[in-house]
Amino acid sequence: MKTGMAKNIEQTTYDYVKDYSQFLFFVLANDGQILDANKFAEAMTGCRPGQKKFQDLIVDFHDSFHLESLKNDPSKNHLLNMKMDSGLPQSFYFHFEPMGSTVLAFGRLDAEGLETMRKEMLGLNQELNNMTRLLHKKNAQLKQLNLEKNQFLGMAAHDLRKPIGLILTYSEFLMEESADRLNNEQKDFLNTIQASSMFMKKLVDDFLDVSAIEAGKFSLDLQPVNMIKLLEQSLKPSRLQAAKKEVELLIQIGEYIPPVTIDSSKIEQAVMNLVSNAIEHSQPGSSVIIRLSHDPGSIVFSVRDQGPGIPPEEMGKLFKPFGKTTVKKTSGEKSTGLGLVITRKILLAHNGDLSVDSEVGKGTTVTFKLPLKE
Repeated sequence: MKTGMAKNIEQTTYDYVKDYSQFLFFVLANDGQILDANKFAEAMTGCRPGQKKFQDLIVDFHDSFHLESLKNDPSKNHLLNMKMDSGLPQSFYFHFEPMGSTVLAFGRLDAEGLETMRKEMLGLNQELNNMTRLLHKKNAQLKQLNLEKNQFLGMAAHDLRKPIGLILTYSEFLMEESADRLNNEQKDFLNTIQASSMFMKKLVDDFLDVSAIEAGKFSLDLQPVNMIKLLEQSLKPSRLQAAKKEVELLIQIGEYIPPVTIDSSKIEQAVMNLVSNAIEHSQPGSSVIIRLSHDPGSIVFSVRDQGPGIPPEEMGKLFKPFGKTTVKKTSGEKSTGLGLVITRKILLAHNGDLSVDSEVGKGTTVTFKLPLKE
């Protein structure tokens, strides 16, 4: 009876360890092959009996793990780092008990290590919370500073628009009315005044656009629009710009271009920005290809130049305010660094998108899509 009862106790104990215990339990062959393991060990390590050796589960930082020496010293607990199924190592105190041709390995969690880790995690969490609060505070300050910056730019640009317009108008008047009384040097002076005034006017207009967009005053007057007519209207100033620079505009329009609901003045501005930019990056005698087509669900517009292209590492600068690449415009035209930023914001306001594809030495293609309302 006593022998039978002892066997029952042993079996019950073994079954409990296998199914319910919260420590690691392995039955190992003398070479370390895992013959059996409890459910907790399988869940924690992801190891199934017969698949691996015990030493395969050890994270051996010092190349000092030797199963033979550990199983021959059953009186000691050995701190071992185990590979967990989560991918993170975990420390356990192991006790090895030789049993003939097998070895029983019992592993309990390193409570002291867990407590240390818990304290470190609490400290890091507190530090993260402090940094998050500081970040929120800095973001609020930046938002306020950005608002003040936009207000200042808007007021400054608005005040500058009138005097710049007067300088531009009077310089044009002098060139038209007094051309026959001016020598070449005086004409060059007036040309410089006019070119600088035009650049300043564009800069002021861009500032006003950016200020309006970021201040949330970028309203759209949405109406059904014929994109072919809009394109024709947009290209009028571009044709003069291209002719002056001896750049050919090649226009390709698809067979069917349905009406699209947009703010015509804003999209016209976007088209003019892209075409003008392509011309400015084109050499005399080259071509700019302008395409208008219809994809399922959208109108597609693209402009391709044969310019120098943009290095891949500089593509990220294109949509940053005042961001400029090292690529120079072919006739030294000045740039505000805001054209693509404004164009992209116009497209985003229409729920469209803008993309740039460029290859050094082969040119750049800028494409935007406008969704069609169903």
